[in-house]
Amino acid sequence: MSRGSLTALWVGAAAAVLATVAGAVMSVATIGMAQDQPRALVARYLTALQHGRAEQAMRIAGIRHSAADILLTDAAYAKAGDRIASFTISRPVTRSGRTTVAATVSLGDRTQHRTFTFERTGGLPGVPLWRMRPVAADTVSFAVHAPDGLTYSIAGIRPKEQTPGATVTLRALPGSYPVAFSSPSSEYRIWDADVASTPADRTHRVTFSAQLSSDGDTAARAAVEAWLDACLASTSTAPAGCPFVVDAATDDGAVVGDVHWTLDARPVVSVDPAWAHGGWLVLGDDGRLEASGTATRPSDGATGEVSTEPFAFQYSGVVTFGPDGAVFTPVLDDGTTQG
Repeated sequence: MSRGSLTALWVGAAAAVLATVAGAVMSVATIGMAQDQPRALVARYLTALQHGRAEQAMRIAGIRHSAADILLTDAAYAKAGDRIASFTISRPVTRSGRTTVAATVSLGDRTQHRTFTFERTGGLPGVPLWRMRPVAADTVSFAVHAPDGLTYSIAGIRPKEQTPGATVTLRALPGSYPVAFSSPSSEYRIWDADVASTPADRTHRVTFSAQLSSDGDTAARAAVEAWLDACLASTSTAPAGCPFVVDAATDDGAVVGDVHWTLDARPVVSVDPAWAHGGWLVLGDDGRLEASGTATRPSDGATGEVSTEPFAFQYSGVVTFGPDGAVFTPVLDDGTTQG
């Protein structure tokens, strides 16, 4: 064999070895990429959220948007705070034929652990192809306890249905959404706040209750005192809707009338600043009064003065606000309203 033929053989052999090594390297790289595909998909999803690209993230995660999903848009997500700031992703784990990827995400001062599920869509032995199963969107859930007429918006969007007391649950993406309130009255309001989203399987409801302003508290107390003064002005033995009564007849059968109520101590009044049960709850305690009146004997019409010893009284009720201002409605022990 000539020197030239020998050289060609060595070159050919070297080329074959290099080609084999390159093929092996490509196969290992391909297998590695295929096996790491789930982590890559999760990273793409979380990165899109991190940069505020809501609609891109939804496409990656298989989240479908409907007309009711007012928060699942780029515009709404742009107003969300405490979005994903950072994340770490674990390697895929397969148990009982189910492959999952765990991620730890940081949102403001919150840390959450989330799990993503994958299914094989084909591939070759050792080189699988993967698809992320649809991700359940987060939710924001809240209730507004307030009189009719108080309205709100979330992420700058006003929901069509605004029923006081009803729970509102909206699908959302991870973050905190600003809720702004508008009150028709200067006597009460709800301060603007943020509602944080939670994973769909961990829904947490936030309650917003209308709070009395300083003017509202003053008006509520004035309404209570006006109601009590009207009760004291009555000449009946049992003023309608009032927290005190005396017997309408004496022990010997004389009829009592023309009653005069004398207040010895006004009740201590407390007004709950938060709306509940259809109004603002009021308690009046430690009141004291006495009554005097005229007793008339039916048999002959003879009259005489009668009176009571001082006695204690108390009351409860709710204050509401209408076109004419604050109104106090007392409540009986059985929960029904008086008057």
